[in-house]
Amino acid sequence: MIRRPSGDGWQLVRQPDHGTLACALLDSIAEEPRGPSEGFRLAVAHHDDGWAERDAEPRPGPDGPETFLQLDLAEHLALSAASVRIAADLDPYAEAIVALHCAWLHGSRADTREWRAVAERRAGELGVAPADLEHDQRLCAMVDYLSLWLCGWPDGDELTFERPDGTTSLASRDGDAIRLPADLLPTPCDLSLPTLLVESDTNSLRTSCRMRREHLKVFPSG
Repeated sequence: MIRRPSGDGWQLVRQPDHGTLACALLDSIAEEPRGPSEGFRLAVAHHDDGWAERDAEPRPGPDGPETFLQLDLAEHLALSAASVRIAADLDPYAEAIVALHCAWLHGSRADTREWRAVAERRAGELGVAPADLEHDQRLCAMVDYLSLWLCGWPDGDELTFERPDGTTSLASRDGDAIRLPADLLPTPCDLSLPTLLVESDTNSLRTSCRMRREHLKVFPSG
């Protein structure tokens, strides 16, 4: 779960719902993958589907509902491996992007050579050049990070993020209005996000949970 404070409790977002939001954001921006577009879109939408069972309902953590930041490396690796397996059942390029994305996420902490080999093999079979595969992973990482921020992590009204070409840009939030650079988001868009609201003064996360759909308005900055 992705967690942020909300009133007297917390707002939670399931990881697969964060992936759906990342894909909706991808559909709204002026960046396109260089590899097969449908496979790439599937990768973005489903890159965290390995978390579906764990995020089926809130779990208690040391200071409220459990957040993805509180899991250890072994758990993260197992959930990432599940996400790669799910992507493999969807599309070859989806498998390539999710495998490379997981290798990028965990590369400084674990041996991810197998995931990188899977990504390079699948991309090669599809005729996607290595540079284009790396570009597309960076695009996946960008919308992943922006979606995480919209869901509540990291905290703050501004976010500096890296674009596929290696440059950095600024996203900002002012109340309900979210702004992205105009060259990235040429026209406004409306996004929708299912969330779970959990009260802080109850011992049962399950009985205190209620669903709410958050509507996000994103505008070009200028």
